[in-house]
Amino acid sequence: MYVTMENYPEVFPYIYVNMIKVGELSGSLTNSLGQAVKYIDNSEGIKKKLRSILIPNIIQFVLLIVMLVAGTLFAIPQIQNLFETMGSNEQLPALTLWFSGVITAIMNIWYIPTLMLIGAIVVLYLYINTPKGRYRFHYFKYTAPIFGKLIYLLDLSRFLKAVLLNIQNGMRIQDAIEVSKNVVQNYVMLSVIEIARNNILIGKSWIEPFEQANLSATMAIEMLKIGMQTDLSEMMEKIVEYMDIDIDNTIQKIIKVLPQVVYSIVGILIIFFVLVVLVPVIQVYMGTFLFSAAGV
Repeated sequence: MYVTMENYPEVFPYIYVNMIKVGELSGSLTNSLGQAVKYIDNSEGIKKKLRSILIPNIIQFVLLIVMLVAGTLFAIPQIQNLFETMGSNEQLPALTLWFSGVITAIMNIWYIPTLMLIGAIVVLYLYINTPKGRYRFHYFKYTAPIFGKLIYLLDLSRFLKAVLLNIQNGMRIQDAIEVSKNVVQNYVMLSVIEIARNNILIGKSWIEPFEQANLSATMAIEMLKIGMQTDLSEMMEKIVEYMDIDIDNTIQKIIKVLPQVVYSIVGILIIFFVLVVLVPVIQVYMGTFLFSAAGV
């Protein structure tokens, strides 16, 4: 079944297909299908929660940027002309004059920053598509603030669940690792898994690469070590349960922290908007420029 599904990547996600592959090759298709469905449900749940936080604040952020630029381009020149027409020596705030000059300069040579931005995006895209660039980008995804830990935990949890399915169906550990590695796409995780499999072939610990990567929780590593000395299948079941709890806790932390970060950024932008645009408007509203215009 997974071979057919691979021909329709626009319908079946890569990770979903490889979960089915693990189930078919290990003889645990029922369990694998359950995991795949749970993965999709969890992924959609996480996406909905993040969208509910991000989308309203992104819209607010974009509107503030538009208001800031529009106010600087249209309102500020009108206020400056009003001062000059009335013969007032009132001056706009220094921050307003500076930002207005920056916007005007950008508008006059808009093609230069546009070309620079496009060039930077193209260079970054080409670099990421090299093996070294993709590895570094994938490592950044695991170490990124806020979301990095969650991305790593999800990948490691999927891999360990796949390995557990294979072991429970009588596969040797090296074969279980080889079959299960396709449930992740991250180059960092794949390289760690490949080193772990090679370690088994030369008689070394397959847990050591995960420990040396310094990405996994110490508890998970120690539980794997204990499992190798006792019952690996039983211990991996406990690790999977522990990681599910850790993933839920990480999601809850993100849900708490993300709004604070977004609100801080939006708050700074609002303050900047007030200083650049609203302060000059208040100057006009208060009418203090009329005193200097009258020579008072």
